[in-house]
Amino acid sequence: MAPTKGQPVSKGFGVGLQIWLLFLISLYGLGYPALYSIALGAIGGIASGFIVDWWLTKEENIEPTRRPASDTGVEEETRIRKRRSNSALHHRKRRKEREPVTMRSITKFFQRPQENRNEDS
Repeated sequence: MAPTKGQPVSKGFGVGLQIWLLFLISLYGLGYPALYSIALGAIGGIASGFIVDWWLTKEENIEPTRRPASDTGVEEETRIRKRRSNSALHHRKRRKEREPVTMRSITKFFQRPQENRNEDS
């Protein structure tokens, strides 16, 4: 969509032109032919222009979302959050106490299940 009169050109366009010029001068200074310098500079400028444009429009559209205030009081919310975090910590602690990690448990994990070889054939 081309900007009409009075609309500002995107910020990515200006940055893209600057990057194109930077690539053009740098590549030509390194000894590349002029046609390659122009083409590679254009590719770099277009890519960087799109990135900057995307980045800046993404930041402008971010608005903080607010959750509605809960009906419970601050003290009740604090108690609920503490209960949630404590229960997860206690659950992990109990699981660690039940299953100690030993060399035997590690090797048992990696062993293949063995078929019962004592059956009469």
